[in-house]
Amino acid sequence: MNTKKLYNNLMSGVSHFLPFVIGGGILTAAAYLLDFANASAATFGSSTPLCAWLLEVGGIAMGFMFPIMAGYIAFAIGDRPALLLGIVGGQMAANGGSGFLGAIAAGFLSGYIIVLLKKLCANFPRSLEGIKTLLIFPIVGLLLAAAGMECINFVVSPINQGLTNFLQGLSGSNAAVLGAIIGVMLALDLGGPINKTAYLFSVATLTAADGSPVPSVIMAACGCSAMVVSTSCAVAATLFPKKFNESLRAAKIGAYIMGLSFFVEGAIPYVMSKPKQILPALCIGAGVTGALIPIFGVTLSAPIGGLETLPLVSNIPMYLLAFVIGTAVAVAIIWLLTRNQPDEEE
Repeated sequence: MNTKKLYNNLMSGVSHFLPFVIGGGILTAAAYLLDFANASAATFGSSTPLCAWLLEVGGIAMGFMFPIMAGYIAFAIGDRPALLLGIVGGQMAANGGSGFLGAIAAGFLSGYIIVLLKKLCANFPRSLEGIKTLLIFPIVGLLLAAAGMECINFVVSPINQGLTNFLQGLSGSNAAVLGAIIGVMLALDLGGPINKTAYLFSVATLTAADGSPVPSVIMAACGCSAMVVSTSCAVAATLFPKKFNESLRAAKIGAYIMGLSFFVEGAIPYVMSKPKQILPALCIGAGVTGALIPIFGVTLSAPIGGLETLPLVSNIPMYLLAFVIGTAVAVAIIWLLTRNQPDEEE
């Protein structure tokens, strides 16, 4: 299998879904930023009509992320007949809990299903050409892709439950260890099921046994670590621009905004471009920040991180210090792992 071809197929998905991530993420962040005065309310982010509208539109755009990525990976492999399969498969990944990795699998699965069907139908008489595009590819192909995605989602679901149980088992032990694990999980699959498990677990710590709201050191670790992920990529693209291609250099503004607003998805194109260099750096940097927050004794009272919730942080200077340290660690590791690589073309 041609590795460069696989990479190009993957990047086809990235280049098409990136506008959805950036546009949706920035609008969602704007909703929380404009709703700053209601940060402690249950309606935070949607307390005014404008904020609610921004949150809705941003959520809709972000919701297309996985279907678009899977669809255009499939399109790059199997051309237009594969687009339907990929989009549906990507949505099944989102609905079924396999998230980011499931969407990638959906794209490749859908593309190669169409490649296979084209080979099987290669000897059809010319008079039956229309049947392939109108019936066989969309119906048979969709059924095969959907069945494949059911298998992928079936495998991922118990893994997610196992992760939740693992985190619950750690909640009574060293908070710094748990914070570090939360940070690593947030960075590991960039908005996928592992990330969501860590986030939902952190949000649950904002509620006491009697149901009353309480500030949480674990939520602070989650909120601060998540900021490290996209921001580190943006800083690296700023400091070492020759190590990134033109599209990644252009994406750094969106990555800054998304990172400082708690969204890890801004790092996805960077990780896809250089997974062996970027992903370990992000995991280590986010893990360091996650460990430092409990050590510093910082708590957060909101179910989301980012600069928009700074007023709900118990110790803002130490919160920001943990963020800066984690980001610096991640950027330093990115530099160490990319310094001997050839520069990208201008």
